[in-house]
Amino acid sequence: MTPLPPPRTVVEFLGVASAYLAAREFVSPRLDAELLLGHAVGLARLELYLQHDRPLEPAEIDTFRDLLRRRGQGEPVAYLLGSWGFRSLVLKTDRRALVPRPESEVLVELALARLPVGGALLDLGTGSGAIALAVCRERPDADVTAVDLDLDALALAGENAASLGLAPRLLRSDLYDGLPAAERFDVIVANLPYVADEDSKLDPAVRDHEPHLALFGGADGLDLVRRALAGAPERLRPGGSILLELGEGQAPRVATIAGDVGADDVAIAADLAGIDRYVMARWSA
Repeated sequence: MTPLPPPRTVVEFLGVASAYLAAREFVSPRLDAELLLGHAVGLARLELYLQHDRPLEPAEIDTFRDLLRRRGQGEPVAYLLGSWGFRSLVLKTDRRALVPRPESEVLVELALARLPVGGALLDLGTGSGAIALAVCRERPDADVTAVDLDLDALALAGENAASLGLAPRLLRSDLYDGLPAAERFDVIVANLPYVADEDSKLDPAVRDHEPHLALFGGADGLDLVRRALAGAPERLRPGGSILLELGEGQAPRVATIAGDVGADDVAIAADLAGIDRYVMARWSA
């Protein structure tokens, strides 16, 4: 049997790469291959198909093979590309913070709906700055503060803010502890670590490549969520809300925790896949 010739053109490399990733059971092998090949050769996804018969240069082949090897080992595409889209933003992405996810885009939408004109928003555990920067872009009237305990994550958020020309206040803080004592907010929004320390279902690629400080939240994953809820009444203005993004199956329990610390207006909202993922809580007094 005559061996197949090695790939040479854009479409040939796409086919080989898609098959390689599909064999490793990645969720979107074709999309991953398109993004990585486009990055290696400097073409947008549509341009790959407009130039499907374009041969790759040796240096481009080497770059693409390295990206494909790293993706095959589970490294997130966003880290390999160095940037990722979030709502209307393109953010720098690397190992200093979690990859911004579509679920957090819905969290922004929920927060904007509760943020009054000229209101103050606090983003707890900002990571790359995605949530805070999206609010800054979409609500320039708002006063946005973003905090994180991790200095590396804060540095990344600062780099993203500078590149986008946005200016949230960035502070190092362990939840509320680093904030001025008298400061209050209309909305507190938080995508805090919520994975249980011994969660056997966590995607190994996430466990191996994304920062553990931003992933793991104690024995049941909710240590920081409890602290955020317990401290929220003293940090919210009258009528203010805290909004939390959570893992699948956690929302009912967190709603109960919110009630246990005095919240009398608690709601659960679903993400775009219909999974109950967000808890929103208010205190009447």
